[in-house]
Amino acid sequence: MLQEAIAVESSREAGMTLVARIHEALADLAPAVAGGPGVWARGAGPHVLLGIQGDEAFARLTPLGGGLFGLSFRALEADAQASAGAQSYWEPLLLIDELSAVVEHALIAVEAIVIQ
Repeated sequence: MLQEAIAVESSREAGMTLVARIHEALADLAPAVAGGPGVWARGAGPHVLLGIQGDEAFARLTPLGGGLFGLSFRALEADAQASAGAQSYWEPLLLIDELSAVVEHALIAVEAIVIQ
């Protein structure tokens, strides 16, 4: 029974884009995010960027395979790096975990959800 439920969930996710899966993870966190700033997600090559409405991206999610995703945050000195001609505006991967956990940790880091 449990294996059948997992198989159904996996097959449903297999037909969804990564951005759609992240929107679903955000919706699952909706009670915790309620009243907070709107969070957006958009594809950027193999990555998905997360941001707060009206602001630039603060996090980048990268699919790593095997159901795992990497989380990296925008470099604090991204503007300085851009003017110096640097190629990366992102810190190295901070966390590798399942999608829902990576999305949750990204939102906690920018205080879009509060740990109670």
